[in-house]
Amino acid sequence: MELHYDITKQDYIDFNLNYYTNNAVVQRSILITRIATAAIVILGGTALMYWVKGLNIWSAAVYLALAAVCFFGTPWYMKRKVVKNTERILRNANNKQLCGPKTLILREEEFELKGENEDTVYQYEGVQRTATDAGHYYIFFDEFSAIIVPFSAFADAQQKQDFYNRITAHIEDEALKC
Repeated sequence: MELHYDITKQDYIDFNLNYYTNNAVVQRSILITRIATAAIVILGGTALMYWVKGLNIWSAAVYLALAAVCFFGTPWYMKRKVVKNTERILRNANNKQLCGPKTLILREEEFELKGENEDTVYQYEGVQRTATDAGHYYIFFDEFSAIIVPFSAFADAQQKQDFYNRITAHIEDEALKC
């Protein structure tokens, strides 16, 4: 099987957002940040108002509202930072080859990814896990990097299913398959 497709800036943004949304460590870190930020605002604000002798129901309400904004706004802010950082990385001249035309060739024992300044052979046994979103397959060989294959690369649903079966054939844990 040979697939020809283009990787766009949006494909990389989608990959990073998928990782951001589905990685347990990232989500735990965001939760801790949300709680810590809200606690600092409440405790710091209360201590400040107590120190300047301005602690009353209204100042407490303002700091509680500010803490709520911090708690509920942190995920939105972090998601926005993921998009902005991905765009910044892709603007870097050293990363220009990340986007553009790609060819993925599936053979019996291995598959090969070709693109600008790229010609890498992978073993099916090396696939650690796969993930998917509304428009892509992500084939992971380690925790942080993946081959992005947009669904637009497939001629039909049967070709898409055949690809999935070949890529995931050596993954024994069903939970690691998308």
